[in-house]
Amino acid sequence: MRGWRRSGKTGKIQHLGTQLIVFFMAVSIIVFSLATYLLYTFMLGLIKEQNEKLLYQQFQQIDHNIHNLISDVDRLSKLFLLDNDVQSYIQSNATRSQLENIDLKKDIYGRIANFISNYSYIHSIYIISDANGALGGDATRTLVHSDRAWTDSFFQSQGYERAKQSFPNLTVEGGMTESYYNPYISGEQDGRLISLIRGVRALYDSQTSATLIFNMDEQYLASTYSASLDMAEGNMYIVNADGKIISGSSPESVGQQSPYLPPAHDTAAFGSYDAVKNGDPIQIVYYKLQDSDWYMMREVPLGLFSQQIFSVQRIMLLVFGLSILVIFGVSYFSLRRMIRPLHLLAHKMRDVSKGDLGVTFTDIPNNEFGTVMRRFNEMSLSIVELLRHNNEIQENKRKLEIEALQYQINPHFLYNTLNMIRWMASMVKADNIVNSVVALGNILRPVFASKDSMCTLRDELNYLENYIKIINLRFNSTIQFEFDVEPDMLNYRIPRFILQPVIENSIKFGREEGEGIEISIEVHEDGQDLWISVIDSGAGFDPQRREQLNARLAAGESYEPPDQSHPDRPESDTGTGVGLYNVNKRIQLYFGQGYGLHVPQVPIGAEVTIRLPKMVESAQQDGLNDYRPAE
Repeated sequence: MRGWRRSGKTGKIQHLGTQLIVFFMAVSIIVFSLATYLLYTFMLGLIKEQNEKLLYQQFQQIDHNIHNLISDVDRLSKLFLLDNDVQSYIQSNATRSQLENIDLKKDIYGRIANFISNYSYIHSIYIISDANGALGGDATRTLVHSDRAWTDSFFQSQGYERAKQSFPNLTVEGGMTESYYNPYISGEQDGRLISLIRGVRALYDSQTSATLIFNMDEQYLASTYSASLDMAEGNMYIVNADGKIISGSSPESVGQQSPYLPPAHDTAAFGSYDAVKNGDPIQIVYYKLQDSDWYMMREVPLGLFSQQIFSVQRIMLLVFGLSILVIFGVSYFSLRRMIRPLHLLAHKMRDVSKGDLGVTFTDIPNNEFGTVMRRFNEMSLSIVELLRHNNEIQENKRKLEIEALQYQINPHFLYNTLNMIRWMASMVKADNIVNSVVALGNILRPVFASKDSMCTLRDELNYLENYIKIINLRFNSTIQFEFDVEPDMLNYRIPRFILQPVIENSIKFGREEGEGIEISIEVHEDGQDLWISVIDSGAGFDPQRREQLNARLAAGESYEPPDQSHPDRPESDTGTGVGLYNVNKRIQLYFGQGYGLHVPQVPIGAEVTIRLPKMVESAQQDGLNDYRPAE
């Protein structure tokens, strides 16, 4: 096919029309895939939201039913306490005979049996008295237990403590078994109970003396919310504050630790989150019951919703396939017609690349391609003008190079003059003049020899040694200069001429008249930073002035001359000259506010520290950007 032209070197499709069609098809498939995924996610979220609303209403109804059930038990427990025999049993009466106690317990159990037979949701009733032990039972079994050790263990339980603290209100406890209250029950007869416990006292007593327990069968509670529940739609259960299942639609899960709990820091009464169970995604919906710290939990398999979503996706896929075929056919013929001006433009550009300058279009369409063609005409005509202008620039550049060569004569003239003075001084045995001229030549050489703004630490120290030689000629060798630098640090790059102004500042402001001064330089590394310290034995800094100086250096302020309103005030009264500020400003302009000068407090003399990044020389040396941090 003519539309598929490939380069043997790169293997890429070169025909623009084919590229556009392939690109459009690829974009369409990607967009459809993303749209399908987003639609699936949106529909799943919508269904989950609707399911949450439905479950919230269901949970509210269940909570209402459980609340009514607990309220009924609360009412019955209060009615039970009003019985005269129950009040007599609660009271501690040492005057009753053993036979009277037996008759009293028999009457109370008759009262218990009457309550259990009349109210089907009551499984058993127990009274645990401080003085008389445990009494109670269910429809088929009676418990009369006076073992002190057993009653003491109950009085130490959490249920008893909560009932005592909530007096006179009723507390609800889950996860109990029948054998917890009646130790004679075991095996398959040991069922699960929901206990409603309250601390009680006789009508005329000031302190609680017994505990009344109304138990409900857990399966009765579960039937209030799981009767209409299809197991394929997920489990529903109630967990207590410890995450233990105390009631559930699946009896075998009661008493186990729930694998799904409300989020630990979520205080909301209702919510949901996604989880995985046996490799299948599920939605966990939770609801806090009003009468306790229990949560109603529901596991909803998300697979229930997937079939509905997949049917919609299949319809979308069919529509998309037909749409792609139609779009492909329409796009193929439309794009060929649209890009014809682009083909013409490509031919003209090939002509220009072969040297046929000044070619233009005459037939220009009235669209974006027409704009490109008009710009091509302008470009083609401007190339000719640009070439002419470039020739003029090259001619001017040649003239400037000639002038630059002429300007190089001046430094050579200066060096030749210094050499002449040196030889003249040598002839008359003026060694001081010879040394001065040699040192001055060494100082001037880096100034004229390199335009690089950076130099090695070795070059800077060599420059300082020549500078000190000249200064000592002026001050009769009273300046002692030394440095302590590791050899491997000498190759680090630093901004040129940053140490000389600092040393000059030490000599000018730290040296007493007629006295000498010792100046030393120390260099050490700290991570990716290089620290250079200039230390002198001079007069040092005034503490207040030192703090002001450090503040201005940290802020990157420039030098301010002395106040002209006090012309009699010498410059040294200001603390420093222009040198420290200018060096600090240069360093911060190069490397940022984190670098620069600082004046620490030292006991004798003065110290100026310079913080720089460790830099090493790169392959090129045309400026600061050609250096990289040291590794």
